[in-house]
Amino acid sequence: MSATATSTATVRNRPSSNEPAIHRPPVRNGHPADLPARTPAAPERGGIALFQVPFASAMSDCDLALLGRTLDLVTHMYAKMSPDPNSPGVVRLDHYSGLFLERGEGQGQWVFEARTWGHPAPQSVHEWHLLAAGAARQLDTTVPFPERLPASAGQTPDHLVGRAANKHLAGIRRRFVGLP
Repeated sequence: MSATATSTATVRNRPSSNEPAIHRPPVRNGHPADLPARTPAAPERGGIALFQVPFASAMSDCDLALLGRTLDLVTHMYAKMSPDPNSPGVVRLDHYSGLFLERGEGQGQWVFEARTWGHPAPQSVHEWHLLAAGAARQLDTTVPFPERLPASAGQTPDHLVGRAANKHLAGIRRRFVGLP
């Protein structure tokens, strides 16, 4: 019996150098600054936009590392395929909300955009806005901080709970029963 080897691998179509440039895939350096800016025709993302923090940065590896440490930002800046529909970075804020790093309108322009699919408290949204503005301000000193929340927005009603709430009622009960 003789064994014959047969190839089951398929041959890939690789572009040749004499093929027109319109059929060849674009070649990228892989650096985020070389990627195209967001166009107005970009697809809309899901969820409700809570706020945006625009800033300018070259978005070097050092800048990405700083955002990663500051915000716990998960990045995927170096896309394997082009165009990449995902945002270059994301931070999970709560179970239903996230902070997304998006490309801005021009070269070197970036935007942090918070989106939610739930109903976060106004105090939480304000804290997220401060966090995003503080991180963007480390890269671009012209980023303004958001205004303070009104005093009534962050307050919760004060009422006694637990043992403190029961102490007064327990004293009244003891008097009715005749205990000291």
